[in-house]
Amino acid sequence: MPRNLKPKEGDFYKRNLPHLQPSNAVLFMTVRLDGSLPRVRVEELKKRRKAEEQMLREKGLSGDLLKKELGKCSDLYFGKFDKLLDNCATGPHWFKDDKIAKSWSNALFYFDGERYKIICSTIMSNHVHFIFYKLDRDLSLIMKSIKGFSAREANKILNRTGQRFWQIESFDRMIRDRAELRSKINYILNNAVKVGLVKHWKSYKHNYINPEFIAFVNEA
Repeated sequence: MPRNLKPKEGDFYKRNLPHLQPSNAVLFMTVRLDGSLPRVRVEELKKRRKAEEQMLREKGLSGDLLKKELGKCSDLYFGKFDKLLDNCATGPHWFKDDKIAKSWSNALFYFDGERYKIICSTIMSNHVHFIFYKLDRDLSLIMKSIKGFSAREANKILNRTGQRFWQIESFDRMIRDRAELRSKINYILNNAVKVGLVKHWKSYKHNYINPEFIAFVNEA
């Protein structure tokens, strides 16, 4: 787990918004299927988050405290967003098909140990979570490659042509310390438990944990 997370020159990249990608970052990622959530619900959450962030900025908090409170706000927003995904009955649920789930796994793990190292991952019916680090190039380029390859393979299985498979923008969060890493690993591995698919994370066929990080898993 890298200690020095100070951004270096060239660490900025852009999608819909500017992001900061330190070259030694550990990243928690969520990618969802196109159309997996009603647009109106997503826009509602975004609007509420922006309003809450604006209220925090207007309180005149110190730099560190403001950063901490904004982080809490981001976590709260993501929790609500992910809960919607877990409980959404509408939209595509392509990953219920094991062949399509395999197309994602093949894409994600193809460059594991070469372009990045995967810490853990899971596949839900309409979205995926994973944590990786030691990225050797911009996150945007890596995600374009993974999503592009998996989309092509999945659309072949679905007998679709020219249709979008993934939501364009992914959710990424930089993990800042070991405590947060432990929390996010257990969040990912227990996603299937939380929604009632299995009773223990080890029973879920789409869970993966890098053996080097097994000590971070709560076994209670």
